[in-house]
Order: sequence, then structure tokens, then C-alpha cells
Amino acid sequence: MKLNLFYKSILSISTLSVCAILSCKKSDHSTNIINADATIINTGSSAADGCGWLIQTDSPDSTFSVPDLPAKYMINNLKVHIAYHKLATRFYCGQLPAAKDPGFTEIELDAVETR
Repeated sequence: MKLNLFYKSILSISTLSVCAILSCKKSDHSTNIINADATIINTGSSAADGCGWLIQTDSPDSTFSVPDLPAKYMINNLKVHIAYHKLATRFYCGQLPAAKDPGFTEIELDAVETR
């Protein structure tokens, strides 16, 4: 009887452990990291109808908003190499209504270095 209870306990613990391991979801943004040469541009303060600091790469649809650009990279026309991933959000600026302004895709920088 005690042996049967022991095996049931081991089976229950094993089953719970497997379920816990399988239910953990690994972040998949690391597979979507893009590397690119880029230029940091200052379009003027968004409070004055500019769009703030943007990053422009050489690829099509290549101008992005960076919500958390480190201050040391806030230099107009600074050439950088970046590793980034796209966020699901867009940044809208200026006075155009959203219907006429598609906004800029926001990105999160994973690495930045000057060229």
C-alpha cells in the first residue's frame, strides 16, 4: 500500500514537472532580429510638429521610430550599425490625420554601434 502511494506521488510530480516545462513559452523575438546599417536623423520635436529622433536604414520602408533611443546616439546624421526587432506599435506625428499618415513602425534596439 505504501509502495503504491509512493509510485502515485512520483508519477504526479513527474507529470506536473513535464506540464510546467512544456507550458513555458520562449520569447521568439530573438529569431526576428534584423541587422542593418542605419542613419539616425532628427526631424525636430514632436511638440513642434516634427517626428523626433528616427532611424533610417537602406531597406524599403526603412524609417523607424525608436521610443528608447539612448541619449548618446541622439546626433543628427550619425551613422550606426544596429540590431533590432520590430514592435507591433506605430508612432504617429505631425498634424496629418492617422488616415493620411501611416506613421512609423516602432523598433526596439538590441545593439547599436557607431560606424
